[in-house]
Amino acid sequence: MAILTMRDLLPVVNSIWRVPAILLVTGVLSTLSVFFSLWDSTGRLQHGCARLWAGFVLSVSRVRVTVEGLERLAPGRGYIFAANHLSMFDHWAFLRHIPFQLRFAAKDSLFRIPFLGWHLRRSGNLPIYLRNPRQTLRSYEVVARRVREGMSFVIYPEGMRTFDGVPVKFKRGAFLLPKHAQAPIVPVTLIGAHRRLKRGSILIRPGPMKMIVHGVIEFSEYRRWKLEELAERVRNVVLERYELQ
Repeated sequence: MAILTMRDLLPVVNSIWRVPAILLVTGVLSTLSVFFSLWDSTGRLQHGCARLWAGFVLSVSRVRVTVEGLERLAPGRGYIFAANHLSMFDHWAFLRHIPFQLRFAAKDSLFRIPFLGWHLRRSGNLPIYLRNPRQTLRSYEVVARRVREGMSFVIYPEGMRTFDGVPVKFKRGAFLLPKHAQAPIVPVTLIGAHRRLKRGSILIRPGPMKMIVHGVIEFSEYRRWKLEELAERVRNVVLERYELQ
């Protein structure tokens, strides 16, 4: 029979109060976001709520995010950020530390979750309809316009969070969005987020994580690449600096 140590019990004890606090603040700020959407059709106030939410979660969880490469980005320009996906903390790191208007491409099932889903839909995030590609393509038209207007979007080409922190193959279909929008792609390497919150767990473990923003890949560079080639090249850039911690 295994003996639990204080090191094993500490994440459980910490999560007993952190998780309810996060859920409570999520509900409050999501409600405020929906309320603001009645007056603000741009989503900027809603994004402000999301940034406050992310800052609260990172602070109360005692997760410190080190960011590199922001100087590579031009203020006011729209990008498609393509990152590996380790944990829910990936979302919070993006929201808090990328200083632009930012939205996410996410599974449509998330848009049906009370409070969170209401915020996602009303603030201009992009639902991905896995069973209705035509509906997703119609959404891409909206994304193309918003990117031209300076809005940025985040995609996770792996399609899911990893269990062990090892990045898997990037799906070619994820890159239909930037190609259709003719948008610049920014590969992003996320490190250590799975140590803070594992997939399938609610136990939060304080500690560091890292976000590395790589150089911009312009549409003029990749326009003739096949989707498989684009997915592989972006993944290679992400893996150049990846460390399995």
